[in-house]
Order: sequence, then C-alpha cells, then structure tokens
Amino acid sequence: MKRIEDIEKLTAEDLLRIGDDESIPVPEDLGVTLPGRSRSMWGIAAAAAVLIGLGGWALIRPSAAPKDTFDDPYLACAAIEKAFDRMSATVHSTAGKVATAETTFDELTYWK
Repeated sequence: MKRIEDIEKLTAEDLLRIGDDESIPVPEDLGVTLPGRSRSMWGIAAAAAVLIGLGGWALIRPSAAPKDTFDDPYLACAAIEKAFDRMSATVHSTAGKVATAETTFDELTYWK
C-alpha cells in the first residue's frame, strides 16, 4: 500500500497512466452506497441550508437606526474613503485567490 506522501509526489501524467491501466482490478460493488448514508447526508444538507439562510437573513435585515453619523462633511468623506480602500484591498485579495483557483482548476481538469 502506498503512503500519502508517495501519492502526492505523483505527476499528472503518472496519475493518467495509472488511471488508464486496465490490469488493475476494480471491485464490482464500487458504485454501491452504504445503507443509511444517504439519509444522513440529506440531514446534513438540510441543516447547512438552514444555517446559510439564517446567516443571509442576519446580514440583509434592515437595522433600526444608522450606526454612524457625521456632522462634519470632511470626516464623512474620510470615513467613506477608508471604507472604499478596505473594499478595494478585499477585491484585490479575492481576485488573486480566484486567479489561483482558476489555475488549479485548469490543471485538474486538463488530465481528466
């Protein structure tokens, strides 16, 4: 049996070659699911959906009063600029993560 470290060192070509090797026996019942497992998966999925719904509701519900108000327009402008700078940094950070994910996805789908 191979160790996980050995498997992680395999290249995409090695994985393709192993996947195409028809001399490796495949168990007959490989596609059979375990009994009772599908019910628990549906329960987990339903619980996750409820949590996501509650989280979304908590984020979009209207608040009773504004949190911050400014009497000085220069302070208000400075607060808006600070908020836009934070949003810009977040967008740039997310764009980098998306680019990395796209590259990884392309590499994974290349040898399928």
